[in-house]
Amino acid sequence: MKLQGKIKINDIKKAEIFISSYYNLLRCVPGIEDIEENRFVAKSRIGFLTIETDGEVKSFNKGDNWSETVIEILGAGVKATVRSLVRIQNHELIYDVDYEVDVQIPALKNFVEKHVSQLTKQILECTAQAVS
Repeated sequence: MKLQGKIKINDIKKAEIFISSYYNLLRCVPGIEDIEENRFVAKSRIGFLTIETDGEVKSFNKGDNWSETVIEILGAGVKATVRSLVRIQNHELIYDVDYEVDVQIPALKNFVEKHVSQLTKQILECTAQAVS
């Protein structure tokens, strides 16, 4: 699944500083409880269930006005891989997010994909607030 879009930014320098560290991105993960180097723990509500997930930044690359991150998230019977590319251009933060979800119970796949999509949007909203 893919999410693409643009966020208007006023302070380009502030945005460049924000995207220069994956730690800033991790602080925007909803339910984050612990960050230790490139690993994190988060609690997430999916319907009536609360799931503890472990995540890891698998790769992080950056340039002057862009960053690319791959995060892997593991939970009870769920594995999600989120790849994001963000770049700053003409007072806009342009994002391209691609995520894949694997679940052990096929009937839950759509439900989990919707949840991952919502979490991704919440991370983008947090990012928008941080760079505005």
